[in-house]
Amino acid sequence: MATSAAHADTTVATPESASARAIAVQLESYLDRAIRDDDFSGAIMLGRGGRTVFARATGLASRDYETANRIDTRFNFASIGKLFTGTAILRLVEQGLVRLDASFGTYLPAYPDADIARQVTIEQLLTHSSGLGNYWEAIASRAPQAYVNLPDFVPLFQGTPLVSEPGAQFGYSNVGYVVLGLVIEAVTGISFHDHVQQTIFAPLGMRSSGYWPLDLVVPNRSTGFVRDEQAHGAWRSNLFVNQFRGHSAGGGYSTVGDLIAFARAWREDRLYSRAMREEAARGRFGYRRGQYGLGISIETVNGHRIVGHSGGHVGIAGELMILEDLGWDVAILTNGDVDGFWGLNAFVKDLLCGESASTRGYWHSLALVRAAANDGLDAARAFQARRAPGTEARPGVLEVEAVKARHRGRPEAADRIVALAAELEASAPA
Repeated sequence: MATSAAHADTTVATPESASARAIAVQLESYLDRAIRDDDFSGAIMLGRGGRTVFARATGLASRDYETANRIDTRFNFASIGKLFTGTAILRLVEQGLVRLDASFGTYLPAYPDADIARQVTIEQLLTHSSGLGNYWEAIASRAPQAYVNLPDFVPLFQGTPLVSEPGAQFGYSNVGYVVLGLVIEAVTGISFHDHVQQTIFAPLGMRSSGYWPLDLVVPNRSTGFVRDEQAHGAWRSNLFVNQFRGHSAGGGYSTVGDLIAFARAWREDRLYSRAMREEAARGRFGYRRGQYGLGISIETVNGHRIVGHSGGHVGIAGELMILEDLGWDVAILTNGDVDGFWGLNAFVKDLLCGESASTRGYWHSLALVRAAANDGLDAARAFQARRAPGTEARPGVLEVEAVKARHRGRPEAADRIVALAAELEASAPA
């Protein structure tokens, strides 16, 4: 592989086809713009047929010390880790140690909410249809260091009623994936962290992946940063809002290269059997991006299936995409504000699959921001009125762009963007 002289953080393989070479060139150009326009900080790798077609890292792993991100920088992967939890469970299913239709109480007889444990199945935990909820509000009441191992999380949701009937509907649940981790520990007799390390990361050569706590010195680990919403040009670390240690619901660390290694193993049926792979990627429930299977998301863009998982938190965003029919594997990991990830994610999908309603809505939202910021609210309203049928703005994009404008010393523009976002939300269908 040759390294671009213009970008020491860039690696572009010599692609066999002109189309692959063109894709690499377009990605290079897009990232140059994203650095300028979105403060992009992170890494991306594209693989195809076992070859790395494009890889680049940019931005800072540490803004305190101005340490650059590298291709082998370890980023927090947030909920991408649900792929590893789902894989571990399905391997135990194939070994006959776990049944998808069994209640999780079968494996956790001492679980404190026995009635819930009898009702909810392993499959319902995997598909986010368990009725269990989340714990973000509860976790804020104690120091992060109180949550190191999976049993530490149980008091956060113990005694909490189900939010829906098990199996009735999709409801994203980090609690459900904590419970899956507890099942893995009960069945294997070792910690979730050790089990994933020994059965997934080590065999696949994912040497830079792990669930290290924040107080452990880990070489080449990035920190997440977000724009300060008040002070012009200032940044804030996510250190005090991040989980102290990742677990079965997410929050470990990996590199784009390690995620591509996982994608290749998935394609080659080295994780579990072909039959199990097809079962895992069979959509059970619809959700905002497509469908959800057994610990894996399924999105169809212009007839092309993308399987994998995304993840995000404060100063963290990423996605692993396996484009089944096109042969592309894409890993994106970022440690900045989410707009950098959103833009690169949309650009990659347009590049590989063609434009979709989702990406049209994203680019339209950015155009609205420019109109409001530069030309005023009336110009933005007129632009919105002229949009193509089926193109919907995303108020969340406008809200993030308003923070960026304020961060860059344009408070009046930020106020106009916020006002436009409020108008869009007020006029949205109920």
